[in-house]
Amino acid sequence: MERYETGMREKLNNFAVILKKIHFLNILPFIVWPLVFLVAFFIMYNRIVALCMQEVEYKGTDAAYEITESFRSYLDQIDDALKSSVGAVEYMMHSGADDEAILDYITYQSDELGIVSETGARGIFGLFRGKFMHGLGWDPGPTYQPKERNYYQGAAAKHGEYTFVGPYFNYRTNEYVITAAKLLNDNDSVIAFAIDFETFRNMTVGLTQSDDEHMVLAMNDKGVVLCSSNSNEMGVDYAASTDPLQNGIYNAIMSNNEKNTFILPKGNGIGDNYIVSKSHVMYDLYVVTVTNLDSELHDLKVSAAVFFVILVVGMIIILILNLRNLSKDLKSRAQLENLNSISNIYVTLHRIDLVNDTFEQISCIDYRALQLIGDEHIGAAEIMMRVMPEMVDERSKEIVSEFTDLTTLNDRMKLNDTLTTEFLSYEHVWHRARFIVIDRDNQKKIKNVLFATEIIDDEKRARDRFKYLAETDQMTGINNRGSGESKISDLLTKNIGGMFILFDVDKFKFVNDNFGHDTGDYVLIGIAECMQHTFRGRDIVMRLGGDEFAAYMPNVYKEESARQVLDRLIDAIHNMDIPKLGDHEINISIGAAFFYPSDTFSFEELYKRADSCTYASKKINGSAVTFFKRKDSDYLVEDDLMS
Repeated sequence: MERYETGMREKLNNFAVILKKIHFLNILPFIVWPLVFLVAFFIMYNRIVALCMQEVEYKGTDAAYEITESFRSYLDQIDDALKSSVGAVEYMMHSGADDEAILDYITYQSDELGIVSETGARGIFGLFRGKFMHGLGWDPGPTYQPKERNYYQGAAAKHGEYTFVGPYFNYRTNEYVITAAKLLNDNDSVIAFAIDFETFRNMTVGLTQSDDEHMVLAMNDKGVVLCSSNSNEMGVDYAASTDPLQNGIYNAIMSNNEKNTFILPKGNGIGDNYIVSKSHVMYDLYVVTVTNLDSELHDLKVSAAVFFVILVVGMIIILILNLRNLSKDLKSRAQLENLNSISNIYVTLHRIDLVNDTFEQISCIDYRALQLIGDEHIGAAEIMMRVMPEMVDERSKEIVSEFTDLTTLNDRMKLNDTLTTEFLSYEHVWHRARFIVIDRDNQKKIKNVLFATEIIDDEKRARDRFKYLAETDQMTGINNRGSGESKISDLLTKNIGGMFILFDVDKFKFVNDNFGHDTGDYVLIGIAECMQHTFRGRDIVMRLGGDEFAAYMPNVYKEESARQVLDRLIDAIHNMDIPKLGDHEINISIGAAFFYPSDTFSFEELYKRADSCTYASKKINGSAVTFFKRKDSDYLVEDDLMS
């Protein structure tokens, strides 16, 4: 856990460093564009929601209108019959017609006008001058109290206005009915039409969608539901209901007299938003459609939420990728700035775009390079191959041509961001050339690189001097033991075979004791000079210490040719001119061993073989050479000396 927290802190610190380096204008797009997208999203979302709400309102209004027209086409017949009956009955009552005449009239209207067959009505009836009469001849009996019935009380409450009453249970038919009724001018008589409830109800559900999210009501202006697409609400008084939605619908209808469609917002116990549309049918009857707006918009909101999440995640991913790229750019910029700050130490400094093969000068103080390059910027590879050989000494042309070959640069710099070489310039001054990677692509291929050259003449000569001192025997000027053995071991690991010899001076202590140590030193120096003159330039000669010397001759495998060289060495040592020695002859005991390219033993083993032969040579008077005898001594490949 502690390691995780440490890692997170490091990431946050790195991010903070990046933010400090980023100029406000650089991060402005990362702020503005997400805000633009979010604002555009919310504008579009609100616009789509508004359009969907308009669509829902339109559907509600259209449904209410369609149901209203259906009601009107049905009720217009009843309205005409009722109004004509009201006029006739009131005239008869005013003219003093007897009850029998009134009964005959409503019976005629019920039987002859086709009301039963065409409208589903249950005949004309009512209370006329205190007496109940029914157009279909129904006699309810003496216990029947007309003024206690719903149709009478509903008509009386309207004080002469036409009204719809119900639904209520009809004693004659034993079913629910809705009554169109009116209180007559004597303020006591009531005329009514009984209408089949099922016929009435079917018009509320047969012409439009009806489910848990949609509801159709036929309601009077008092809030009483005459019929509903929800069968459980028959006769429910919305005005007096304790249900928040029912009461809210009624109050909304009453408070929006001038609007036919409006929103019933959630709150005060109402869980969702609703669209309510109302339409007046006739008398005090209204058709009301109720649509759950939240349910209608549910799929849209879910889709919008999913799209919003995708949008936010996408923007976060894009932001992270852009910040990563920006971080890389900042690092590249920082590297370039750092290089610019030290460009004064370079003779030439150029930026090379390997992708577009372009060449850009950052700084150059070499007049010849300026003349050769001129104003060229295109064809970086061709410029390098043409210009660099002209900037170097003949001895360095091959190495510089290979080094500046841009076609192989990616392979040579797979694992490193810098690559250097040293060369001798046309002015015979040592320089160092350097490639520095600026950035790479996703496949780790170099996109941009810096090419720089600097003068290292003093450094090079000092380094070479130190190397010479470290690798050279100070007395004799040839390789010391460490450098000589290292060079030979390197050749052996590369399977470059040859002959290794090991020798020392016979009775060298006698020379020191009888002729002095200075004379002994002259002997050692003379032997080294003989070795340098006898062996080839590529052969490795070294002083092991004291009076011991060794040499390695690459590609020499035959005793015959090797002996010729060693005999010349012995003759040269015998003929050294050291006056203090007088007639004393210097003899050496040589042991020699061959290393074939197919051999796998170490330098130590080769040394032991030669050393054993040196010991054997010491048993022979005078200078002698002993070769290590090996079973495969007839090596088939001719050596350099034989060829």
